[in-house]
Amino acid sequence: MKNFIIAFIVFLGWFYLGSRYYLCHVKQLCNPPAAETVVSESPAKNYDTETFNGFVIRKESDSVSLASGGEKLEKSIFDFLNKEQSQEVLITGYHRPEEGDSTGLKRAANLRKHLVTYGINPDRIAIASAEDYYQYDSRGYFYGGMTLEYRDIPNERKVIIEEGIANKILYSHFGSKEFVPDNTLVGYAEELKNYLNKYPEKKVLITGHTDNIGSAKTNEWVGMQRAKNVMNYLVEEGVPQEKIEALSKGPHEPIESNATPEGREKNRRIEIKVD
Repeated sequence: MKNFIIAFIVFLGWFYLGSRYYLCHVKQLCNPPAAETVVSESPAKNYDTETFNGFVIRKESDSVSLASGGEKLEKSIFDFLNKEQSQEVLITGYHRPEEGDSTGLKRAANLRKHLVTYGINPDRIAIASAEDYYQYDSRGYFYGGMTLEYRDIPNERKVIIEEGIANKILYSHFGSKEFVPDNTLVGYAEELKNYLNKYPEKKVLITGHTDNIGSAKTNEWVGMQRAKNVMNYLVEEGVPQEKIEALSKGPHEPIESNATPEGREKNRRIEIKVD
């Protein structure tokens, strides 16, 4: 009986070690290529590898992955920049010496593209690159490699941002039956209010544009409805109604060919001019 118990214990130990080796070294399941993300509900002045562990970069690649919780980061940045109109976010992408400065910049640019897709104004996202001596793991992953920092908008960038506010093109679900303001429009409303407080003499012209599917008369009506939807939303958000005018150009001023779906999509737009 004693020998049986000893043999059984040895078998269990052998089984555990064998299973562990198979799962960790053969199937690579012990260390998945995405860390669990922890983000504070209130955005701090810095996001780095200590406060946000959700960045994953890869060897010989300029891609950047976000682990679970990335949406929390996006919303936190979006809300902070809407509240603090004098601030922008600086993304720094890191690279090893042999990878070169361009790799860090491309990583920062890819993260910037991700944030813009969420609805954050690209003019308020600066990018930079920095050298570091981190080590990739056995599969070529590094958990980190990016930092995000809020800072006062430099004077030279204020000019670019204000030019973007004064000449804005929106694509905000204008093809749907019900008007739904997306994050781009939500953020723009805050920026426009701030801009008009700084330049109270300026006026806002909102123009609706369409593709050429259907009659010109119908498209002119559609363009006006879409322009009015945007105007009404901006007024609801606090932009003085007397400062806004809405009109429609319908299909008459396309910026792309109407011969392709992609071109027609670009033509269905709202243009906002502030003078």
